[in-house]
Amino acid sequence: MSEILNPRLSHFLVNRLGWNKLRDVQRAALEPIMGGDDTLILASTASGKTEAAIIPIFNSMIGEGAEPVCLLYVSPLKALINDMHMRMDSWCSHFNLEAMKWHGDVSGSAKKRFIRDPVEVLLITPESLEVILINRTHDEKRRIFRNLRYIIIDEIHYFIEADRGVQLNSLLSRIESYTDRRPQRIGLSATIGNPDAVMDWMSPGGCSLVKSESDRKLDFRIFNVNLKDPNVEDLEELLDILKRLTGRKVLIFSPSRARAEAYYRIIKEKLDVEVFIHHGSLSKDLREDAEAKFKELSGAFMVSTSTLELGIDVGDIDVVVHLSAPASVNQFLQRTGRSGRKRGSQRTIIFTDKGRDVLIALSTVSLALSGKLENLRIPERPLDIYFHQILSSVFELEKPEPSDIYRLLNRSSVFSGISEDYFWRMLKFMMDEDFLRKYGPYIHHGFKFEKTFGRMNFLEFYSVFPPNYEFKVKRGTKTIGTIDAFFAVNYLNKGSLFILGGDEWVVMDIDHERFTVRVKPYLGDADIPRWNSGGMPVSFEVSRHAYDIILGNFNRDLLEKLDEPSRMKIEKYMGRAASYGLKEGMIPVDTDSRISIYTFAGDRVNKLISDIFALEVEKGVSDVVNDAFRTSFVAGIDYSDIVSIMEDIPSIIGEDDFPLRLQTHLNNFVKNKFIRHLPANVAAEIIYELLYNPGDLLKLLDENRPVHIDGFGLF
Repeated sequence: MSEILNPRLSHFLVNRLGWNKLRDVQRAALEPIMGGDDTLILASTASGKTEAAIIPIFNSMIGEGAEPVCLLYVSPLKALINDMHMRMDSWCSHFNLEAMKWHGDVSGSAKKRFIRDPVEVLLITPESLEVILINRTHDEKRRIFRNLRYIIIDEIHYFIEADRGVQLNSLLSRIESYTDRRPQRIGLSATIGNPDAVMDWMSPGGCSLVKSESDRKLDFRIFNVNLKDPNVEDLEELLDILKRLTGRKVLIFSPSRARAEAYYRIIKEKLDVEVFIHHGSLSKDLREDAEAKFKELSGAFMVSTSTLELGIDVGDIDVVVHLSAPASVNQFLQRTGRSGRKRGSQRTIIFTDKGRDVLIALSTVSLALSGKLENLRIPERPLDIYFHQILSSVFELEKPEPSDIYRLLNRSSVFSGISEDYFWRMLKFMMDEDFLRKYGPYIHHGFKFEKTFGRMNFLEFYSVFPPNYEFKVKRGTKTIGTIDAFFAVNYLNKGSLFILGGDEWVVMDIDHERFTVRVKPYLGDADIPRWNSGGMPVSFEVSRHAYDIILGNFNRDLLEKLDEPSRMKIEKYMGRAASYGLKEGMIPVDTDSRISIYTFAGDRVNKLISDIFALEVEKGVSDVVNDAFRTSFVAGIDYSDIVSIMEDIPSIIGEDDFPLRLQTHLNNFVKNKFIRHLPANVAAEIIYELLYNPGDLLKLLDENRPVHIDGFGLF
């Protein structure tokens, strides 16, 4: 144990937790955190990074004393807060400290007690933090936050790209109005490809990076089996492989809730193993009961959706199973990293059932082994959340002047690029629309704000943002699964057909405000869009590396980890690529029966290309099919027209009105309840940046050129 730790803390770690020594990431984090640096800790799942933050903080709290509230722990999920509260409570009780959790499920009486008599550690969601800042008096907020010294942001990658991340970044700055000193910020994550950008988000004034490479070897296998029809007769291969894992602790990730339920029933019926299920449609009590029982067992199966992707503690996992190819390296590492904490080896199995999925699976693993993660996409001008935070600040500041609001918000990194001139233009717009009114020098809420957000004591104003941009797919009252907003907005209308988790569905209606798609089973015979099974767009990085693989530019030793059907498919793709003469820098274009542009650039890029052609071709395009590797459509143009449009794409998307021109392709997507109230061009720009991937499209075109290959096709 480190000699610089307080003896009481060392005794607790050795005798209560049974530790012999600190892990690498925990030793590395001591110096920057004890030195007062804002710190980003990057380490694989189950590496002990949460304790890497807690140890130096508790060392200070024990040695120097801790006045309430000393530590603020922010998490994206209530389940994580509940789990972390149990862990934190055991630490606190040993050192005569106290921890309080605060989210929507916590009783009002407990919250009132906390307001009257704060405790040393507060665990909270961003939404609840916003409620405190809005609803409590200045004196109450001073009593809660004046002694705040540390803020831990857990699973920071989960926040960064979404509205909640912009909100949280603003809240962290707003809290400083009530603290005696600027609190030290510590971010935790397992999967970030661009840590410098995240450190700027977290701490523009400078931030230390603690990065611990996993010493757990990654042992993987890829199997090509039937996954579409989960009935016993068709799943013999899969069940035979799972049977070999009985006696071990296995976490199985399903692409949808319906699939999770189906595989749970079949495993329970056919395998001699204790099996549990975990997804968002189950009650909190059932999920927590499954977590507790699974955690205590050394040999059991847990079938889960993404609900167990983040750091809820379910014990030491031996093997992680994916029931479809992960759509990104980040997702793959987040899930797979849950295994091998004690064994020292991360073990994972990926099952695929479609040819392209095998290629996606191999690409994902190959990038993961090379340490190449996707960059997080940090919103550059989140003006919809700026709109919300202006309204929120009027609540908080009590008779503010405009300059008070500007100074309060623009010291946060997410709004620091918004000029004072633009702030005044936004303020004028909000007053013209009667969201705000000015009385003398002071700003107040206007009638339209009260009318729009005043129901249920402004409850809808507090619970502002979805946790991520996913639509729930519902059959009646039952949630089947989720699909990314990209697919829901770009491809779904009433009557649309699609596949989720292997099942075929027809859309009955879409509620773009509640992020809900209502469906019924499709029993017909038609060409149905086949997105990757999890309903998530495949990343640019995974798609581009798939092109490297078919060219043979990858570690061929990885093929030894594929079963024979998977290996044969990869070798077939490589053989066909060679026969077509494919090389680096090519974008194959087939104009034989329809136009197909093989970008290998991901779903978002390919959809953007097809929409650009729809705008630029005089008679438009029809019969559009997009996936991770290509965009394909029918249009009355020849190859020279295709090259001309593709060469013009940088200037086309660089036009100021391009997002607004594209708006007709975005259905009724509202993103959040504030964007509808912004000027049309501003709203269009925000939605464009979220749903598409213009930066990666420009990168693709800068590094590659179209090549005419009639009859081209790999799949």
